[in-house]
Amino acid sequence: MTSYVIFGLGQSGLSCARYFDRIGRSYYLIDTRERPPGFDKVNQLSHCAGSTFGNIKRSILDNFEIMVLSPGIDPRSELVVEAKKRKMEIVGDIDIFARQCRRQIVAITGSNGKSTVTDLTERLIRSANKSVQKGGNIGLPVLDFLPQDSAEIYVLELSSFQLDSTDSLCADVAVLLNISEDHMDRYESFNDYALSKKQIFNRASVRIFNADDKLTVPNNTTEKDLCFSLSAHNCFDIGISPSSGTEGKVLSSEQQCVSQSHLAACEQGYQLVVNGRNIVSTSELLVTGTHNWMNALVSLSILDRLNISIDEAVIEELRNYRGLEHRFQLVSTKRDCQWINDSKATNVGATIAALQSLDSKSGRVFLIAGGDSKNADLSELKPYLESKVDFMILFGQDANKIGAVAPSIPKYYVETLSQAVKKIGFLMKSGDTILLSPACASLDMFTNFQERGKAFVSAIEECA
Repeated sequence: MTSYVIFGLGQSGLSCARYFDRIGRSYYLIDTRERPPGFDKVNQLSHCAGSTFGNIKRSILDNFEIMVLSPGIDPRSELVVEAKKRKMEIVGDIDIFARQCRRQIVAITGSNGKSTVTDLTERLIRSANKSVQKGGNIGLPVLDFLPQDSAEIYVLELSSFQLDSTDSLCADVAVLLNISEDHMDRYESFNDYALSKKQIFNRASVRIFNADDKLTVPNNTTEKDLCFSLSAHNCFDIGISPSSGTEGKVLSSEQQCVSQSHLAACEQGYQLVVNGRNIVSTSELLVTGTHNWMNALVSLSILDRLNISIDEAVIEELRNYRGLEHRFQLVSTKRDCQWINDSKATNVGATIAALQSLDSKSGRVFLIAGGDSKNADLSELKPYLESKVDFMILFGQDANKIGAVAPSIPKYYVETLSQAVKKIGFLMKSGDTILLSPACASLDMFTNFQERGKAFVSAIEECA
């Protein structure tokens, strides 16, 4: 009997199949889509015992013992529920990787910023002459690294979906950046989503968490852990006693048992301070915005916890880092205005972070937002919209929902990003900022957030 059935022929499902091919293990493929991505590659798989695509009967599970669940498959789906009833073992590709990997693992999650932190951390570790690979939710699927297991360190971006099917991960450093409402179309409650994110701390040797977001704080801490914050003061008010694990106790600087990283104001902006050491001024960095500086702070903190020297080569790599596309990216200065592409802002928390990071200036702010809100509570946007935004240009499936959050702000409804840019072209003045930060997923109109960001950039070139 073939023990393994791989459910979902997406990127991770195919990587799992290729891995099983390399180690000589038989498996079966299923997907509820008639022609899933990778369909044309199935005949190239050497150990695939068969496949069923489209309508799948529950009786197919009679033939298997273990289900490898792709992260895109909702665990509430009929086949997964049936597998649980049968007490089948359900694992994800991250779980398989964690069982077999013999190298150091840095695991990074959060509602926002995890791709940037993963990418930057990999670059900084490489600049320190370490063999490193990034993977998971960014870069290669993790099983593409096995069985060769050639890197010294793996830096993994992990989504809540991946964590939900992972029980074997024992990260050397586990990072939880922040938690804000997201994927409410998949979780029963925000608390369930938050608990999903916190699974990254399970069995981790070192935890790095956000002192400004109490939802990220572990249930107990040790002297090996590290908190990061906009302010050193916030690290002293975590409210957890590492020795007892009880909450609600405010610790003094003498009592504080976790290490700290924070921003410190200086003449030229802020200093990034890691475990008591001033590393670099934000004025020396190419990336801008508070949330990007915090991302840099976290990456440096990861190196600190890995005992990797933050030397001049590492700092120079950080100075030259331009960030990832579609993430608070300055894409144009046409007509003496700042055009910022933050298409990756697929949830409320990401848009709040973008608005908070806008420089204080006399120019006005135009926010382009809309798409699929994934049943999220949009009301948290209200104070940030009212304090930061002068005009809203709204589009997509849930445009009206976002518009209702801040009725006092002038707003315009459009069908496309091209129309949004054209409308702004009639209203804008020198010194204004135009921010695409949708607070919504893109799938109602685009293949992904990348396509949405590219459409914005193209519209600027054509219409602005």
